[in-house]
Amino acid sequence: MKKFSDLKGGCGINAAGHPVFLVIVAIGMALQPSPAADPEEESVAGDEGSIVNMLDDVVVVGTRTERPWIDSSGSTVSANAEHLLRTGSQDLAGFAKYDPTVSLPFDFSSGDGAFAYGQSGYGSINIRGAEGNRIAIELDGIRQPPQYVSTSFDLGSGDGAGGVGRDYFDPAMFDLVEVLKGGASALYGSDALGGVVAFSTPDPENILKGKNAGGLLRTQYFSANESIAGQVGGAFKKGNTSVMLLYAGRHGEETANNGYLPPNPLDSTSNSGLLKVEHTTGEHIFRLGLELFDRDTSINARSAVTSPFPVFTKYVYNQQFLDRQRASLKWQYTPQAGFVDQLDSHVYWQHAGSRSDNDSASKPRVAGGAPIPGTERTRQQRINFDTDIAGLSSVARRDFGSEDKILQTVMAGIDLSLENGDNRYTRVDSGAPGDHNRTAFAPTETTRAGLFVQDEIKIARRWFITPGLRLDYQEMKPEPNQAYLDRLAEMGRYSQEPPESYDNLSIAPRLTLAWKPVDTMQVYGSWSRGVRNPSAEELSMIFDHPPSGGNPAGALTVPNPGLQEELSDSFELGYKADGKAGRFQTAFFYTRYRDFIENGVFTGEVDGDGREILTTMNRGDAEIYGFEIGGVHHLGYWNPRAEGWQLGLSTGKTIGTNLTEDVPLNSVEPWKTAAFAGYEDPDGKFGARVTGLYTAAVDRVDDTTNQGTFFRPPSWFTLDLAAWWQPTEDIAIHAGLNNIFDEKYWSWGSVRRGNGHLGGTGTDDRSTAPGRNFSLSVTKTF
Repeated sequence: MKKFSDLKGGCGINAAGHPVFLVIVAIGMALQPSPAADPEEESVAGDEGSIVNMLDDVVVVGTRTERPWIDSSGSTVSANAEHLLRTGSQDLAGFAKYDPTVSLPFDFSSGDGAFAYGQSGYGSINIRGAEGNRIAIELDGIRQPPQYVSTSFDLGSGDGAGGVGRDYFDPAMFDLVEVLKGGASALYGSDALGGVVAFSTPDPENILKGKNAGGLLRTQYFSANESIAGQVGGAFKKGNTSVMLLYAGRHGEETANNGYLPPNPLDSTSNSGLLKVEHTTGEHIFRLGLELFDRDTSINARSAVTSPFPVFTKYVYNQQFLDRQRASLKWQYTPQAGFVDQLDSHVYWQHAGSRSDNDSASKPRVAGGAPIPGTERTRQQRINFDTDIAGLSSVARRDFGSEDKILQTVMAGIDLSLENGDNRYTRVDSGAPGDHNRTAFAPTETTRAGLFVQDEIKIARRWFITPGLRLDYQEMKPEPNQAYLDRLAEMGRYSQEPPESYDNLSIAPRLTLAWKPVDTMQVYGSWSRGVRNPSAEELSMIFDHPPSGGNPAGALTVPNPGLQEELSDSFELGYKADGKAGRFQTAFFYTRYRDFIENGVFTGEVDGDGREILTTMNRGDAEIYGFEIGGVHHLGYWNPRAEGWQLGLSTGKTIGTNLTEDVPLNSVEPWKTAAFAGYEDPDGKFGARVTGLYTAAVDRVDDTTNQGTFFRPPSWFTLDLAAWWQPTEDIAIHAGLNNIFDEKYWSWGSVRRGNGHLGGTGTDDRSTAPGRNFSLSVTKTF
């Protein structure tokens, strides 16, 4: 059984705390280089982006090749499957629970009187204040669907989505989660403006563990949402071929809050299946992957009925369906002698779809104490988003120099993909008989072609210069169907010709300079360019807003054919060290964003009925800067009797400003600090950890994006306990108790999504985070 210190993940990569502690850790590690280390040897280090790790793990996301942590420049977060188990992760957000600058805002869908436009759960991943489609998400190297917003009333805030988010996963299927912070388009292309999240699923060897056959059986319970999760699978190997089949199922209810107003009742069931086949022959390895995922969620939106400004007064029911299927084939070629040392190629196909069915009704008006027949209002609507993608990627690597003295590593690759996205939005409303077709954007074909190269050069034994460059061509061809053309015609004199094609050639360079005075230390500085092309939805978005308090006549959203790419320039200066005493890293970062695409921007025009004309524009400039500091210290370094004891701290603060309006960026989370103390049995039989998490009060808010004043959550502190026990070689038990003190607190990411277009009705106790809760997991391997 691996120890806590053997795990990727933990309290986030960057940790900080009392200055004396940090000095001790830094000095201790600086004084402990490998006794027999050759100046030219590559050091072996652990997980980048985590203060809890093993000394022989590697990082992939930062360079697209495996690299020891101490040799990989930049800030990342990593969490493997064992870490997710030990921290009691019940959903997608588990991997970033204790990281100071990565979060997953949770939408309770409790504050909007027109709930049909909303969704529940995780709609985004936030990295240092950037989120939504400004973060690239990959699963086993496949680009994941964008976040859709075109059915939302809150188009201008950038804080919520009216359509589906990006949570098409069961975390039980994750073998590894890696996050690269900052602009990463030089490696990952468009959408990596603010960072990259890369999910990986298990391979047959994860179950086989060197055997010819193996199996897994796991059951989990989470009291926060009364959910039960199970995982069962097996693998076998015959000759050079390995096969694995894995299934994960999950059923739960609404996530509990800690207030006097209960959350909306919810019932959710998900299923996930994964088949992988691996065949090795000579210098070649072939990996076939097939995956199926679906989730069905039913919600009784009582808050929409009881809100101060209800649209429907009898009931609001919403049902969400998510599904994703993919097929992929990977080929790894490692020639004994040839022009390249390794060639990794990947061909894939994926479909992802979402459907939201809503059924709402109002009670009849009353006169003289009796209902008036025929005055009831009913609405049934269905919103569909579908994204299909097929692609090919290939990455080649070549080392120059001798086997024990590599002087240069060159990597080059191509990314090709064809993506199709469309939307269907139908409504039958007794209050608006002609309101059947509400298509939000035109079906669009998106073609991407990328070429990238990176060259790591070693100079004078201790200096490393790594330039990189990526060229990306993207073309979007809207293919309006009749439903979209009919919607355009409804816009009256503001109707226009269907949007034209968009094409763009972008250049994304990066440069890193690193110095390693000894094998266990590194100082680095980096600059990278981030790029995000407009989405197909943004290019052809149309929407009509009914009258509201902010606009009594309503508004129309029309396409803007003049959209351009968004750009970012990310700078980071960091230091890291790794040794017997523990691990330490600090990073200071600054990112400047230009030409932010904003939705729902007033054009200054109104139609004959007084409706404002809105569109999507490049108009936002922003800056985000801050720091992260972190470390973990092994007390056994000082005294053998303290072997197994660890202390760790992590802290990070981010400040963001909308330079166009000179106001704070609401997407930036408040200052967060995590600390832990833990013990691991040196024989690997048991362990426990206590983790405290402190989040500062929210004090930088832009209220102009809301129809009222945002609720500012006060500071809060929670204490969690995690423990594990392995009574036998093939049985493992994990348990956790979260929020031990039953702290009542609000997450800023949830609060800013809970206000709704009807004016701040979601900032009551419904949006409080869960109180005291526990988790339990039992795993049997064979």
